[in-house]
Amino acid sequence: MTVPRDRQPVDAVEKLATALSVAVRVEPELIRAVRLEVFPRLGVETESELWFSRLARTQGPSGLVFDTGERHRLQARLQRWLRQQRERPEAPVHSLWRIVQHVHADLSPALLLEEEVTWLAVCGRHGEIDDALAPAFKAITRQNRDSLRQWFATAWDRLPQAVRDSPTAWQLAQTVRPRFPARRFPFGVERAPLPARRLGDLARVLDDVLITVRRDGDELEIDGRPVDPEATTGMPPGAHALPVPDTDPRVLTLLAGGPRMREKDLSVPVDWQLRVHVGSGPVLLRSARGQVFLLHERAAVPEHGAGPAGRFLGISSARYDHEGLPPLDHSPDLCREVGAAFGDTYATEYLTDPSRTAVTERLARLAARPHDGPLVVYLHGYALRGGAAAGPQLAFRDSDPGRPGTLLAAEELCRLAGQAGADQVLVLLDSVRAPGSGKDWVYGPMARTLRTASWTGQISVLVPHDAGWDRLFGSWLVRLLQSGPETGPQGWGWSPRDRFITGGELMRAVDLDWPGEYPSTPRNFATGVPRELLPNPRYALRRFPDGVHPADFGEAYAQEAAAFLGEVIRDSASSPADRERAVSNMLLLGPDRGIEAAVALTDLAERFTAASRRTDAVAAYQEAIDLLRPLAGRRPESAHQALGASLYGLAGLLCDAYRWAQARPFVEEAVALRRRLAETRPDQRPRLAESLHLWSLVLRGTGLHQPALEAAVEAADLLGRLTADDPDTHRAALAVCLSSLANRYGEVGLPEHALTAAVQAEAIRRAQAQSDPESRADLARSLHVRWYWERSLRHAAAAHTAITECVSIRRELAAQRPGVHRPKYAESLNCLAVSLADLGQVDRAPVPAREAVSIYRELVAAGAVDLRQPLARTQRNLALWLGTLGRPAEAVSAAAEAVSHYRELEAEQEGLHRADLADALEMWSWALDLLGEGRPRAIDAARQAVGLYRKLFAAEPGRYRRALARSVNTLSIRLDTHGRSEEAARLRAEVRDIVSGALPPF
Repeated sequence: MTVPRDRQPVDAVEKLATALSVAVRVEPELIRAVRLEVFPRLGVETESELWFSRLARTQGPSGLVFDTGERHRLQARLQRWLRQQRERPEAPVHSLWRIVQHVHADLSPALLLEEEVTWLAVCGRHGEIDDALAPAFKAITRQNRDSLRQWFATAWDRLPQAVRDSPTAWQLAQTVRPRFPARRFPFGVERAPLPARRLGDLARVLDDVLITVRRDGDELEIDGRPVDPEATTGMPPGAHALPVPDTDPRVLTLLAGGPRMREKDLSVPVDWQLRVHVGSGPVLLRSARGQVFLLHERAAVPEHGAGPAGRFLGISSARYDHEGLPPLDHSPDLCREVGAAFGDTYATEYLTDPSRTAVTERLARLAARPHDGPLVVYLHGYALRGGAAAGPQLAFRDSDPGRPGTLLAAEELCRLAGQAGADQVLVLLDSVRAPGSGKDWVYGPMARTLRTASWTGQISVLVPHDAGWDRLFGSWLVRLLQSGPETGPQGWGWSPRDRFITGGELMRAVDLDWPGEYPSTPRNFATGVPRELLPNPRYALRRFPDGVHPADFGEAYAQEAAAFLGEVIRDSASSPADRERAVSNMLLLGPDRGIEAAVALTDLAERFTAASRRTDAVAAYQEAIDLLRPLAGRRPESAHQALGASLYGLAGLLCDAYRWAQARPFVEEAVALRRRLAETRPDQRPRLAESLHLWSLVLRGTGLHQPALEAAVEAADLLGRLTADDPDTHRAALAVCLSSLANRYGEVGLPEHALTAAVQAEAIRRAQAQSDPESRADLARSLHVRWYWERSLRHAAAAHTAITECVSIRRELAAQRPGVHRPKYAESLNCLAVSLADLGQVDRAPVPAREAVSIYRELVAAGAVDLRQPLARTQRNLALWLGTLGRPAEAVSAAAEAVSHYRELEAEQEGLHRADLADALEMWSWALDLLGEGRPRAIDAARQAVGLYRKLFAAEPGRYRRALARSVNTLSIRLDTHGRSEEAARLRAEVRDIVSGALPPF
């Protein structure tokens, strides 16, 4: 049995070298110091054995230098050793860094830094590497220290991988890369470790390069290759040359806008292209220098999967007049299959068994009709060896192998195709060696004189004429164009994210995917910059034809396609057709992919909600739920988790619209699902707590106050236990739950309990605000809840103190972010006015109330229609105080506006605002009565209020009995004042029946 190298006994030299692998240069003094302190049992001969061992790359008077590869191996062993001795701080190995620092105290600062970050890497203290490298980065970027650049360039290969992977090392590498073009540094990574917005100092010291950015339908194509500034004038329409700092990879930020709710950091390797789904709207890109570039909204694009409008000329030669060219075993159908595989957007022409003249004339006619799109010429037939200068010759129906004038040189065919005026030209030579033409010849590269298009390519294959392989390349090419390559690296086209395939990507697929057992490997030649040539058969958002199943492309494809389609769904706020196709194709990848589609739909619903598109959000949530229900039995754990999130989101949205009855079944199911998950998965307990909290709100909204309290108590208890284990994560949610619990206690007649819960919530929020000023809005909300329950218990002074602090906080927040905090500031101003009135300071109450009304009016006029209810409530209160202060005309005006707003709200959702409208009508009636001249209108307003209260009393007699009695009594007083005593007397009798319970609620 062979023992792996790291399992073999470690000899003395290996041990000593392992301990010394931190050092860049190992002097005899360092070797001896480490041996004596770390390995006191090793003999002095170990030092000399190490000096002359295979581990050393060089030895000299100043010390030895380890071989780089051996040093990395030794460092990995040292890392394992340190990890094993972590629980033994007294172990000698932990003194290594102290020894190295002491012996190397006079070493250059750069080498000391290299040793320090190496030690941090092998110790596992990766979080400290950036801090250690920061001074060097600052010296290079701000002091232009070229010596440090030189050191870093030479040290790069020596640094451990953990150091090279750090963000600061990557930034240092970018400062070095442009200075040393003669050497290829492996500084590029697939994804930059830092976003563009954090490259301030680095961006200042780097030169800019131009890269190509192009809108392609709903996608953005970014090419990391630098563009010659002189070539930018010839860019195709829709392409832009953007200046970015010369980093590898290039870094940009895709700013939020349109369907994108958040910024997205982009990394584009210098020799790759990146495609990003951006939707149809305008696109904003920000460079590391802070420059913002606008790419305007795209024009309408054809159906997904449609390719560029090109031309295809198929030439099929199977029958020949010359007896030396026997018939080939293929039909013109193969030529047509190849043409069809290039897509419906190609205009196709076919020549079957043509003469040489027919071919040249057809190519000449193409040149007479210039076309901006690509041109593909596919030729299937015999080829003969040509002369040294002429190259291979192509045979047609009237060709004679002995008469060169009847043949057409392959180079001449390419030249004629290049004169057709197409922006791209691809010539496919599917050739059979003519009998007797030998086997030791192939197609050569295209002549430079043929390179007239922006991209020209040639793919050629030669097969023996008598092996039955006439259809081999053509049939294989059709399969490639219809299904994509079976092999080949990721990132070179043909991925589910690529809508189109370029000529270069087609050639690479031909090169990599051609089966090894097939004869005559195709040869590829190309020049120019390739662009879209044909639709990608594996584009995940296309309409897959019958018989093509994307799940057959393999698991790697399915994973990338699912990730891409998920992004499309999340970004499809303005593209419902894309969303429908993405969901459908996600399910084609496998039925279980429905979970991923549902998760993406739930994310989309959250974006709709944030954009106030509630109807769209409800539809997205419902679609996610419909996808998940059938999967719940097959994949219960993951499906239940996703289903719980969708149910919770939909229920929350319905609750925001006060649609409690509709929300109830969804939140009830979410609670049941999450309760089952939480029994076996502790990480689901926070989700259960949030569902219980929402469940309590729904129960309260449907009038079930005691069950609502029980659900709120369970939610608070669960969050309390979670907060005890992890305060930083859960205490904010606990504060929200406690504030809600306070309301639930109050609704069942326990205001003391409500105040206790409110005080607990305030304490949590106050502690948060001390450490995080951004939490002051939450503190203000808790103070508001406390004010309400202090006031309910008639603690007027304590309530006033709480609401005064709340107003102060919200005033500051509104000044900083008016669009976010002005509505809550207006709300607290109204409460402050109520508090002043409670203290008997009615004369001071109108001032904050008027300010609140002014703010609400501005916001409603700007489109915040949801604020009409608090505006009406504040105007109703203002009317009360103005009337009390003897200003009836102003009171009538305020009350009339309140009634108007409540009428609008009641008309939109009948029954929801009925009680508020009745109360506002009573206030209006009172103000009109005070005015004197408005008493007839006061009677009418009071009569309308009575009518509304009768409906409320019929539905909930216990809740509205007292309000109805008060309203009827008020109407009787108004009638008495107006001299209608008989009707007033009947109403007073009705009041007695209502109060006594003699009047039934119908």
